[in-house]
Amino acid sequence: FMNKNLIFHQLFEKESSTYTYLLADSVTREAVLIDPVIETVERDFKLLNELGLNLKFILDTHVHADHITGSGELRKLTGAKTGLSSSYEADCTDLQLKEGDTVQFGKHTIEVLTTPGHTAGCLSYKLNNMLFTGDALLIRGCGRTDFQGGSSENLFQSVREKLFSCEDDTIIYPAHDYKGFTYSTIGHEKRLNPRLNEKISKDQFVQIMKDLKLDLPKKIHEAVPANMHCGLASEDSHIPIISAKMVFEDLQDYKVIDVRRMDEFNNELGHIS
Repeated sequence: FMNKNLIFHQLFEKESSTYTYLLADSVTREAVLIDPVIETVERDFKLLNELGLNLKFILDTHVHADHITGSGELRKLTGAKTGLSSSYEADCTDLQLKEGDTVQFGKHTIEVLTTPGHTAGCLSYKLNNMLFTGDALLIRGCGRTDFQGGSSENLFQSVREKLFSCEDDTIIYPAHDYKGFTYSTIGHEKRLNPRLNEKISKDQFVQIMKDLKLDLPKKIHEAVPANMHCGLASEDSHIPIISAKMVFEDLQDYKVIDVRRMDEFNNELGHIS
């Protein structure tokens, strides 16, 4: 739909329940994509062409663990610049984004907010009364905090002090939804979010997250290393990305080097001997 010269589309990828957002200036035709998925690159590219849009920026809210980003493939197709949190130090990205940065397309300006907690490098993007929260704040939920430098304490602070400081009528557009919701508002989440509503204390939230005991995302061992390279194998090193499945099928052909921090190595998720 169009609103005040803004073209907006909310797109869905069903396997990972991921939302991709297309924003564009209806006058200049400059566009931004937030959180594209590699399986739907063809769909997104076709939509851009159908609408006569010039993709200027591709922004990821964080390094995803449940799907591979389409940012690298879309950059190849369109020449758009990719953006990711500077905390990842990912050399494939054109924009190393941090708190206070802005992304301009046409007459519209996206504000960058650092909202760590789900991972150490999560960003949220704000455009007027629209807030793209990634996995930091979901509709009646939030992202997990048990890997990739996640922290329940940091997530609580990010949501309560930064996201909840926005006006109550600010519309929330998350990176995922698993129950069929498409958007919420800050006011609704302040009252109704079972993990983060304003009656929940930090200690209660930390315990809620500790008690979740979730299985790892199915694609984590493929998605995380790929997404550090914008969804592509490292082009300058010519080193292919090896999936966990490939390793276990023929372990004798590979040497496995664990480069996690010591707290991650020793946590309850375990490691390969």
